[in-house]
Amino acid sequence: MYILKILNILLLGSSIKAFTTTSTDNGKCEEFTNTCAVISCSSQRSAGLPGRDGRDGKEGPKGEKGDKGQQGSRGSQGPPGKIGPPGAKGDKGSIGQKGEQGVSATSEVDIVKEQLKVFERELRLLQASLNKYNKILLFHGGKQAGDKVFVTNGLEENFENAQKTCKEAGGSLAMPRNAAENSAAQEILQTKGETIKAFLGISDLQVEGIFKYLTGEKITFTNWNLGEPNNSKDNEDCVEIQDNGKWNDIPCNLLRLVICEYQ
Repeated sequence: MYILKILNILLLGSSIKAFTTTSTDNGKCEEFTNTCAVISCSSQRSAGLPGRDGRDGKEGPKGEKGDKGQQGSRGSQGPPGKIGPPGAKGDKGSIGQKGEQGVSATSEVDIVKEQLKVFERELRLLQASLNKYNKILLFHGGKQAGDKVFVTNGLEENFENAQKTCKEAGGSLAMPRNAAENSAAQEILQTKGETIKAFLGISDLQVEGIFKYLTGEKITFTNWNLGEPNNSKDNEDCVEIQDNGKWNDIPCNLLRLVICEYQ
């Protein structure tokens, strides 16, 4: 019985093999009723389902080295690297020339003190010369009032020339600014006679009716005669001092004694 089953199996295998051998001319396949009930075949077969993806194969051998490609564009600059180790110490340079000796702070103070001493000596000499000069002026008929000294050369000139004479002599035409200075100028006149009069450094040449000193300042002291200044004949722009110390406005082209002041 067991042997019979084996024989049937072998016979079935032979029948299947014979069935697959078909004639392509008539497109038919033979029927073998001895081995199976019905077996049909056809030359056209429908496509089956796709199989599963196979496994990746092993990596092949490394290929030959290719040619060098073209140089690419320069990339952006990367961050700075770490500071490298310090370099080797260089050789010692040659010794330079010795500089000039400096001046200590104490020495500078001593220099300033010495300069001050020199200045003080020169100032004392200047003061002594000034005192001597003032004494000479007083000896020749000059009069002192406060810090001012009034003196005359004894000449008579018009207003313009009188100004020049005093300026060239290092002074200015007399400009009494208080009663004491006015009295000093008056005393000089009294030594010259009753009829002598002198110009003062005062006028209203710039603005009519506004009398000013030669320095351009408005007068701060006056000693006018009664009814003066009256600008008689509209031609009296200068000022004279009389032997009584009073003032009067007069034409500037008249001749009057020159009295200069020094300060």
